[in-house]
Amino acid sequence: MGFVDTARFPAPRGELRIRAAADRSKGDISIAGSGFSPQLSPADERAHLRPGFRGSPYAEPIPMSDDFAVVDETAGALLDSPKFVAWLSKAKSGPSLLRPFYCSLMGLPHRLAFLAYCGFDVFDSTSLIMAAQTGTYLTSFGQLAYDSLDELPCSCPACSSGRRSREELLQHNYNAALNEMKLVRHEISEGTIRDLVEARIRSDPWLIQNLRLMDIEEYPLQELHAPVKGARFHAGAKESLSRPEVVRWRKRIVERYRKPASARVLLLIPCSAKKPYSVSQSHMRFRKAIWESGKADIVHEVIVTSPLGLVPRELELFYPAQDYDIPVTGHWDREEKAMAEEAVSWLVTSQKYDLVISHLGDEREPVNGVLKDFVDTSMGNPGSKESLKRLEEELRSFESDGPGRGRLIDDMRSLCRFQFGPGGERLCDVSRVVGRWPHLKILKDDSQLAMLTGDRGMLSLTLDGGKVLAEFGTYCVEIEDFRPRGNLFAVGVEKASPDIRIGDDVVVTHAGEARAVGVAKMTPAEMELAERGEAVHIRHALE
Repeated sequence: MGFVDTARFPAPRGELRIRAAADRSKGDISIAGSGFSPQLSPADERAHLRPGFRGSPYAEPIPMSDDFAVVDETAGALLDSPKFVAWLSKAKSGPSLLRPFYCSLMGLPHRLAFLAYCGFDVFDSTSLIMAAQTGTYLTSFGQLAYDSLDELPCSCPACSSGRRSREELLQHNYNAALNEMKLVRHEISEGTIRDLVEARIRSDPWLIQNLRLMDIEEYPLQELHAPVKGARFHAGAKESLSRPEVVRWRKRIVERYRKPASARVLLLIPCSAKKPYSVSQSHMRFRKAIWESGKADIVHEVIVTSPLGLVPRELELFYPAQDYDIPVTGHWDREEKAMAEEAVSWLVTSQKYDLVISHLGDEREPVNGVLKDFVDTSMGNPGSKESLKRLEEELRSFESDGPGRGRLIDDMRSLCRFQFGPGGERLCDVSRVVGRWPHLKILKDDSQLAMLTGDRGMLSLTLDGGKVLAEFGTYCVEIEDFRPRGNLFAVGVEKASPDIRIGDDVVVTHAGEARAVGVAKMTPAEMELAERGEAVHIRHALE
């Protein structure tokens, strides 16, 4: 955070200072003059920020700068959410993507998490000074009237001094912003900034409408920057249903998923609080009934859950299937019911099964309403002995042509397709799977192509596996004619597949030759535009 540094409002000691361009020194952010101050030379004007970002009628338009991306007419954006979201989409989709984003006027403490989530990098203290001048006491959960507070809910030096004045109020506002910024930086480093955002927006309708508009209208932009492997999160708010990684899961199920070819019986079961589901007590009982029926090789377990909709058993390790928590009340709201109905309807119509069994609890009402030919074995209580016995007997009575063949490779083929798209299935051509769940390897002859691990929940490629994907041209990062030594930096990237996301396993190629495999650290656009920074963390490379 940068603090305006003037004789009247000196910046806190040790913090980044924002000074008038004429008074700048090394390490300062400088601002060019407005209609109220002497004008600088044209060279100086082009080199520094202009005050037009405040929406002042006395300021000239913002000049293009290589240093910062700046929101024009910030004051208007505060009142116009569609305008704010449209500007953000434009700024983060073009060349400005690589420039640090500068934010003025909007940076109140309770908004910092949301604005940082939007991609803003530098905030100034203008809004903190304005709040102090109007007697507004700032907190991480909103704004309070300073004069109406009998007790100050803060123990910073200004609030503990026993004095009440605009100077103490300003110092408190500074402290509130600095403390919130420390928390924001921590949440970013932990990968949990969205959780903090969903908590903070409750104090400001402007934040709620902006986040909802971003999730709905700018999903492609949001999803592009959402990692494919993130931290555990809480899905306890309405906005959790539209988190980009959650929506990506539901879309990817429809666009990429194919059930295991040998699965003939669909078994719909509820989720569990413990993740991954298969280690929970309830799912252990479900699986015991399945195994004792003698039909485990042809049963396809699919978990019905909010906010993800459907989680096929073979995908239960893939983020975010094992990384979310939800409050369980026994009641599904309208949006959750609609989501479950749509997901199950898609599954039973697009993936052909000989038998559909509903063994659900709270989800039973909306799901059973969209099923036609099915058997209900739970009667609303899937964990009871009677329900488990009905499930086992129903499966045992199902006539099959013998045990399923190649179920493990079929499950892995579904996972490969879900992670890498249609080209991923080639990893399982003339291959076999060895190991003990969740540590499974895909082998072709004596060569390992990829490995699934429980902690990451995704397939990690070897160089031989990368060669298979390179033939299909998917998840590839094209480089100039050199062999990577160490990690790949963006300066060497010529092109990146548009389906790559941060955290994906990718293949580094040149002219179709796989030269390395590793994990993407940037979006495709960032790889192609940036001239510095790590693009791919290399795992294996050609000697």
